[in-house]
Amino acid sequence: MQFKDSKWDTVIEAKQNPLSLDLKQIIEYRDLVILFVRRDIATTYKQTILGPLWYLFQPVFTTVMFMIVFGHVARIGTDDIPPVLFYSIGVILWSFFSSLLMCQANVFSSNKDIFGKVYFPRLTAPISIIFSELIKFLLQFGIFVLIFIVYLFNGYAEFLSPGLLLIPFVLLWLIFMATGIGLMVSSVTTKYRDLAKALEFFISMFMYAAPVVYPLSEVSERFRIFFVLNPVTAVLECFRSLCFGTGGVSLHMVLYSIGCTLIFVLLGVFLFNKNEKVFVDVI
Repeated sequence: MQFKDSKWDTVIEAKQNPLSLDLKQIIEYRDLVILFVRRDIATTYKQTILGPLWYLFQPVFTTVMFMIVFGHVARIGTDDIPPVLFYSIGVILWSFFSSLLMCQANVFSSNKDIFGKVYFPRLTAPISIIFSELIKFLLQFGIFVLIFIVYLFNGYAEFLSPGLLLIPFVLLWLIFMATGIGLMVSSVTTKYRDLAKALEFFISMFMYAAPVVYPLSEVSERFRIFFVLNPVTAVLECFRSLCFGTGGVSLHMVLYSIGCTLIFVLLGVFLFNKNEKVFVDVI
């Protein structure tokens, strides 16, 4: 058979640029992204009685527990923010960040069967994870919005400010940060599986190194530098500042965190593209 004059509709070649996103190809495979999102949602709620309601119960129970432990027992301040609002937004944001990071870190191992059998742009998997986790986040964030509205009707008009319009950009900032770190870790956990377990433990401990259950103002000056160097701190404080008009975020903290996020994303994409060529031989 002669293929000299054959014309191919699609030619699959190795990426020449390790920082390439292949956005055109990803757009062509947008239906696959939707299928991945449906798969993730379906497998999450499979054989459960309450289905998506589990994602509503988790932040509610955690918020109540934090209000009791940190609010009434430890008596840690909340910058004059109503405790239920303070703890709920911290829980919801951290849950979204940690879950997105863990899913991205396991993107190769969780998709190894399909990655090794058929070609498609590999970045469609991390992108679908973002949308899957974003749906879960919006379910939980709806609880916060309802509580927020109740407080507005009870005289907390100072919560309303033009800064609320910037919340989607802060959320996008958090998404890029979690995805960048997750893609960086994924290149390591592909070969060393036990590091995925270590990451789970680290993430659970790392929550207390960020102002999730306490404001930055409650941290003593001697240790504040360590919290400021945590890029997640600026995101959380910025989110609370936009919602409630309080917070210890400064411009240099924001610029530092955004700079770290850009580095995480670039390194994450670079390592992901490098790893996708050889992971089948390692996994």
